[in-house]
Amino acid sequence: MTWKNLDNYFDSVPGDFLNSIYEDSQFPWSPLAKLKKQIELFIGKMKNQGSLTADRKLLYHDDFSLKEGSYFVTSTEILQKDFVDIELNICIKAGTLVEAGTTIKNHTFVERNCEIRQGAYLRGFAYIGEHSVVGHATEIKNSIFNKHVEAGHFAYIGDTIVGSYVNIGAGTKISNLEFRSMEAKKQNKFPEMFLQVEGDRVATGISKFGAVIGDGCETGCNAVLCPLVLLEPKCWIMPNHCVLKGIYKKGSILRGKS
Repeated sequence: MTWKNLDNYFDSVPGDFLNSIYEDSQFPWSPLAKLKKQIELFIGKMKNQGSLTADRKLLYHDDFSLKEGSYFVTSTEILQKDFVDIELNICIKAGTLVEAGTTIKNHTFVERNCEIRQGAYLRGFAYIGEHSVVGHATEIKNSIFNKHVEAGHFAYIGDTIVGSYVNIGAGTKISNLEFRSMEAKKQNKFPEMFLQVEGDRVATGISKFGAVIGDGCETGCNAVLCPLVLLEPKCWIMPNHCVLKGIYKKGSILRGKS
Protein backbone atom coordinates (compact mmCIF):
# COMPACT_ATOMS: atom_id res chain seq x y z
CA MET A 1 0.00 0.00 0.00
CA THR A 2 1.71 3.18 -1.16
CA TRP A 3 -0.10 5.27 1.46
CA LYS A 4 2.55 4.17 3.98
CA ASN A 5 5.41 5.83 2.13
CA LEU A 6 6.28 9.22 3.59
CA ASP A 7 7.40 10.30 0.11
CA ASN A 8 3.66 10.62 -0.59
CA TYR A 9 3.53 13.48 1.90
CA PHE A 10 6.95 15.17 1.77
CA ASP A 11 8.99 16.00 -1.32
CA SER A 12 12.20 16.23 0.67
CA VAL A 13 13.19 15.94 4.31
CA PRO A 14 15.56 18.66 5.59
CA GLY A 15 18.48 17.71 7.80
CA ASP A 16 19.98 14.80 9.67
CA PHE A 17 17.51 14.98 12.55
CA LEU A 18 14.44 14.31 10.42
CA ASN A 19 16.22 11.75 8.25
CA SER A 20 17.05 9.79 11.38
CA ILE A 21 13.43 9.49 12.45
CA TYR A 22 11.76 9.20 9.05
CA GLU A 23 13.92 6.41 7.64
CA ASP A 24 12.46 2.90 7.77
CA SER A 25 9.07 4.14 8.94
CA GLN A 26 6.57 1.31 8.66
CA PHE A 27 3.57 3.63 8.83
CA PRO A 28 3.10 7.40 8.40
CA TRP A 29 2.73 7.81 12.16
CA SER A 30 5.81 5.71 13.05
CA PRO A 31 8.29 8.63 13.31
CA LEU A 32 6.61 9.95 16.46
CA ALA A 33 7.69 6.83 18.33
CA LYS A 34 11.32 7.77 17.63
CA LEU A 35 11.05 11.45 18.51
CA LYS A 36 11.92 11.29 22.22
CA LYS A 37 15.00 9.14 21.69
CA GLN A 38 16.34 11.24 18.82
CA ILE A 39 16.05 14.47 20.77
CA GLU A 40 18.06 12.83 23.55
CA LEU A 41 20.67 11.58 21.08
CA PHE A 42 21.13 14.92 19.34
CA ILE A 43 21.47 16.86 22.59
CA GLY A 44 23.80 14.14 23.87
CA LYS A 45 26.01 14.66 20.81
CA MET A 46 26.22 18.38 21.58
CA LYS A 47 27.38 17.52 25.09
CA ASN A 48 29.93 14.96 23.88
CA GLN A 49 31.42 17.44 21.43
CA GLY A 50 32.54 19.45 24.44
CA SER A 51 30.41 22.52 23.85
CA LEU A 52 28.16 21.82 26.84
CA THR A 53 28.30 20.44 30.34
CA ALA A 54 25.62 18.61 32.26
CA ASP A 55 25.31 21.55 34.67
CA ARG A 56 21.90 23.15 34.25
CA LYS A 57 23.40 26.45 35.44
CA LEU A 58 25.20 26.74 32.10
CA LEU A 59 22.17 28.16 30.40
CA TYR A 60 22.75 30.88 27.88
CA HIS A 61 19.69 32.94 28.65
CA ASP A 62 19.02 34.38 32.11
CA ASP A 63 15.36 35.06 31.39
CA PHE A 64 14.33 31.40 31.15
CA SER A 65 13.15 30.60 34.66
CA LEU A 66 12.64 26.98 35.66
CA LYS A 67 9.29 26.18 37.30
CA GLU A 68 8.10 22.64 38.03
CA GLY A 69 10.20 21.12 35.29
CA SER A 70 9.13 23.65 32.66
CA TYR A 71 10.69 26.87 31.47
CA PHE A 72 8.64 30.04 31.61
CA VAL A 73 10.11 32.79 29.46
CA THR A 74 10.06 36.16 31.19
CA SER A 75 11.41 38.49 28.49
CA THR A 76 11.41 38.67 24.69
CA GLU A 77 14.63 38.19 22.79
CA ILE A 78 16.22 36.71 19.67
CA LEU A 79 18.66 34.14 21.03
CA GLN A 80 22.27 34.92 20.20
CA LYS A 81 23.49 31.49 21.35
CA ASP A 82 21.91 28.06 21.58
CA PHE A 83 19.81 27.56 24.72
CA VAL A 84 20.29 24.04 26.05
CA ASP A 85 19.15 22.11 29.09
CA ILE A 86 20.66 18.64 29.01
CA GLU A 87 18.65 17.25 31.90
CA LEU A 88 15.29 18.23 30.39
CA ASN A 89 16.47 17.65 26.80
CA ILE A 90 15.54 21.11 25.58
CA CYS A 91 17.41 22.85 22.78
CA ILE A 92 16.49 26.15 21.13
CA LYS A 93 18.91 27.21 18.43
CA ALA A 94 20.40 30.67 18.01
CA GLY A 95 18.48 33.04 15.78
CA THR A 96 15.09 32.03 17.14
CA LEU A 97 12.80 34.68 18.59
CA VAL A 98 11.28 33.60 21.91
CA GLU A 99 8.69 35.95 23.35
CA ALA A 100 7.76 36.44 26.99
CA GLY A 101 4.95 34.27 28.26
CA THR A 102 6.09 31.13 26.43
CA THR A 103 6.15 27.83 28.34
CA ILE A 104 8.56 25.08 27.25
CA LYS A 105 8.53 21.53 28.61
CA ASN A 106 10.95 18.61 28.33
CA HIS A 107 12.10 17.04 25.05
CA THR A 108 11.67 20.10 22.87
CA PHE A 109 14.02 20.88 19.98
CA VAL A 110 13.61 24.18 18.12
CA GLU A 111 15.82 24.84 15.11
CA ARG A 112 17.28 28.18 13.99
CA ASN A 113 15.33 31.24 12.88
CA CYS A 114 11.94 30.26 14.29
CA GLU A 115 9.39 32.42 16.10
CA ILE A 116 7.94 31.26 19.39
CA ARG A 117 5.36 33.92 20.15
CA GLN A 118 3.83 35.17 23.39
CA GLY A 119 1.69 32.59 25.15
CA ALA A 120 2.88 29.61 23.11
CA TYR A 121 2.87 26.26 24.95
CA LEU A 122 5.51 23.77 23.81
CA ARG A 123 4.16 20.89 25.85
CA GLY A 124 7.06 18.56 25.22
CA PHE A 125 8.21 15.95 22.72
CA ALA A 126 8.22 18.51 19.93
CA TYR A 127 10.54 19.21 17.01
CA ILE A 128 10.16 22.61 15.35
CA GLY A 129 12.02 22.93 12.04
CA GLU A 130 13.76 26.04 10.72
CA HIS A 131 11.76 29.16 9.89
CA SER A 132 8.64 27.88 11.65
CA VAL A 133 6.19 29.84 13.79
CA VAL A 134 4.46 28.70 16.98
CA GLY A 135 1.99 31.46 17.68
CA HIS A 136 0.06 33.02 20.51
CA ALA A 137 -2.04 30.51 22.49
CA THR A 138 -0.84 27.68 20.24
CA GLU A 139 -0.14 24.35 21.93
CA ILE A 140 2.24 21.78 20.42
CA LYS A 141 2.52 18.29 21.89
CA ASN A 142 4.40 15.23 20.58
CA SER A 143 4.60 16.68 17.07
CA ILE A 144 7.05 17.39 14.26
CA PHE A 145 7.28 20.47 12.03
CA ASN A 146 9.57 19.84 9.04
CA LYS A 147 10.37 23.48 8.14
CA HIS A 148 8.57 26.71 7.25
CA VAL A 149 5.44 25.69 9.18
CA GLU A 150 3.27 28.58 10.36
CA ALA A 151 0.91 27.91 13.24
CA GLY A 152 0.53 31.54 14.20
CA HIS A 153 -2.72 31.79 16.14
CA PHE A 154 -4.79 29.79 18.66
CA ALA A 155 -4.08 26.28 17.35
CA TYR A 156 -3.86 22.86 19.00
CA ILE A 157 -1.51 20.37 17.33
CA GLY A 158 -1.11 17.01 19.05
CA ASP A 159 0.58 13.79 17.92
CA THR A 160 0.96 15.20 14.41
CA ILE A 161 3.57 15.38 11.65
CA VAL A 162 3.55 18.54 9.52
CA GLY A 163 5.43 18.89 6.25
CA SER A 164 7.19 21.96 4.86
CA TYR A 165 5.60 25.25 3.80
CA VAL A 166 2.33 24.51 5.58
CA ASN A 167 0.04 27.19 6.99
CA ILE A 168 -2.13 26.26 9.95
CA GLY A 169 -5.00 28.78 9.96
CA ALA A 170 -6.09 30.60 13.11
CA GLY A 171 -8.13 28.42 15.44
CA THR A 172 -7.24 25.13 13.72
CA LYS A 173 -7.59 22.12 16.00
CA ILE A 174 -5.99 18.78 15.23
CA SER A 175 -7.67 16.25 17.50
CA ASN A 176 -5.68 13.19 18.53
CA LEU A 177 -8.06 11.08 20.60
CA GLU A 178 -11.20 9.33 19.37
CA PHE A 179 -14.39 9.24 21.41
CA ARG A 180 -14.32 6.70 24.22
CA SER A 181 -17.04 4.77 26.01
CA MET A 182 -17.90 5.44 29.63
CA GLU A 183 -16.40 2.05 30.51
CA ALA A 184 -13.09 2.94 28.82
CA LYS A 185 -12.97 6.25 30.68
CA LYS A 186 -13.61 4.62 34.06
CA GLN A 187 -10.86 2.08 33.39
CA ASN A 188 -8.53 4.74 31.96
CA LYS A 189 -8.25 2.80 28.70
CA PHE A 190 -7.45 4.22 25.30
CA PRO A 191 -8.65 1.84 22.58
CA GLU A 192 -6.55 1.14 19.50
CA MET A 193 -7.31 3.24 16.44
CA PHE A 194 -8.21 1.71 13.06
CA LEU A 195 -8.00 3.14 9.55
CA GLN A 196 -9.93 2.13 6.42
CA VAL A 197 -7.55 1.72 3.48
CA GLU A 198 -8.82 0.49 0.11
CA GLY A 199 -11.64 -1.39 1.82
CA ASP A 200 -9.42 -2.97 4.45
CA ARG A 201 -9.59 -2.20 8.16
CA VAL A 202 -6.00 -1.53 9.22
CA ALA A 203 -4.93 -1.86 12.86
CA THR A 204 -2.57 1.00 13.73
CA GLY A 205 -1.18 -0.22 17.04
CA ILE A 206 -1.65 3.30 18.46
CA SER A 207 -4.32 4.91 20.61
CA LYS A 208 -3.53 8.58 19.98
CA PHE A 209 -2.71 10.26 16.69
CA GLY A 210 -3.63 13.50 15.00
CA ALA A 211 -2.60 13.88 11.36
CA VAL A 212 0.09 13.76 8.74
CA ILE A 213 -0.08 17.04 6.82
CA GLY A 214 1.82 17.02 3.55
CA ASP A 215 3.98 19.77 2.10
CA GLY A 216 2.20 22.93 1.03
CA CYS A 217 -1.14 22.19 2.68
CA GLU A 218 -3.36 24.97 4.03
CA THR A 219 -5.99 24.87 6.77
CA GLY A 220 -8.56 27.66 6.95
CA CYS A 221 -9.55 29.41 10.14
CA ASN A 222 -11.31 27.19 12.69
CA ALA A 223 -10.74 24.02 10.67
CA VAL A 224 -10.88 20.76 12.63
CA LEU A 225 -9.01 17.58 11.73
CA CYS A 226 -10.32 14.39 13.32
CA PRO A 227 -7.84 11.76 14.52
CA LEU A 228 -6.02 9.82 11.78
CA VAL A 229 -6.23 12.27 8.90
CA LEU A 230 -3.56 11.76 6.23
CA LEU A 231 -3.26 14.70 3.83
CA GLU A 232 -1.05 14.38 0.78
CA PRO A 233 0.66 17.62 -0.40
CA LYS A 234 -1.13 20.80 -1.44
CA CYS A 235 -4.50 20.00 0.13
CA TRP A 236 -6.70 22.93 1.18
CA ILE A 237 -9.15 22.73 4.06
CA MET A 238 -11.75 25.46 3.89
CA PRO A 239 -12.57 27.55 6.99
CA ASN A 240 -14.84 25.96 9.61
CA HIS A 241 -14.66 22.55 7.91
CA CYS A 242 -14.27 19.29 9.85
CA VAL A 243 -12.09 16.68 8.10
CA LEU A 244 -13.01 13.10 8.94
CA LYS A 245 -10.54 10.26 9.42
CA GLY A 246 -9.06 9.05 6.14
CA ILE A 247 -6.52 9.48 3.36
CA TYR A 248 -6.85 12.52 1.08
CA LYS A 249 -5.10 12.70 -2.28
CA LYS A 250 -2.72 15.42 -3.40
CA GLY A 251 -4.41 18.72 -4.18
CA SER A 252 -7.74 17.87 -2.56
CA ILE A 253 -9.97 20.82 -1.63
CA LEU A 254 -12.01 19.90 1.42
CA ARG A 255 -15.15 21.87 2.18
CA GLY A 256 -18.64 21.35 3.58
CA LYS A 257 -21.63 20.65 1.38
CA SER A 258 -23.09 23.80 -0.14
